[in-house]
Amino acid sequence: MNRDYIAESGTVDDVNSLIKSKINNGNMVMMFTDKFLCSGQCEISDIRHLLEVRVFNRDSELKIMRPTIADKFTYRFIDDSANQNDYIEEKHYLDIDEKKSDGFEYTATGGGKYSLPVENAEKILIRNYISYDSQGIAQITDYRIVEYLCGEEK
Repeated sequence: MNRDYIAESGTVDDVNSLIKSKINNGNMVMMFTDKFLCSGQCEISDIRHLLEVRVFNRDSELKIMRPTIADKFTYRFIDDSANQNDYIEEKHYLDIDEKKSDGFEYTATGGGKYSLPVENAEKILIRNYISYDSQGIAQITDYRIVEYLCGEEK
């Protein structure tokens, strides 16, 4: 399977240093063993419980992940500014109860609460990457977060 959209991949020991070297002024989605956080780009203090982080901006995404806390981190870096990739973009609505959400703090329709690094977000832009097998048959093999979309950007 051809995955030309991946600019770089491998294993990583120092998560924060890799993030700083690849992305500037990005947003982060972090999944830990005990919580889920979204924020602007920052240093991750709880590496011990981190399972996955996506650091992204309009041009690129760095995804660092591990299946369990006993495993080593692996990463993949996509840089769309350097490549012309085949992809399909989708806009996904965020689960927001508009009557109970305000600014950076959101309440889902089921009552759960979460924060995002942007005010009044309504959607998230996802880019799905297309790869082709040896017979030329296309399939979506990866995706990345591109950006949060607010009122006028939707």
